[in-house]
Amino acid sequence: MTKRNKRIPKSGDRVAVRGEKGTFVIYSVDSSLQAAEVKLIDRDLALSSMPWDALTFLDEENASQLPGS
Repeated sequence: MTKRNKRIPKSGDRVAVRGEKGTFVIYSVDSSLQAAEVKLIDRDLALSSMPWDALTFLDEENASQLPGS
């Protein structure tokens, strides 16, 4: 099972979105680092202004992405 963590999303991260089915990829992060825009892999669906707590990372955590690194 995947778990939520406090890493900062970046373009290209694969994520699950709470309430949505499928795997999404982050394609942009807003300037305030509070939300991301994501696209569903292999489908024509994009979601904007997704808050961090709605995302669950599917890739392994990279220590360089932790806050304060």
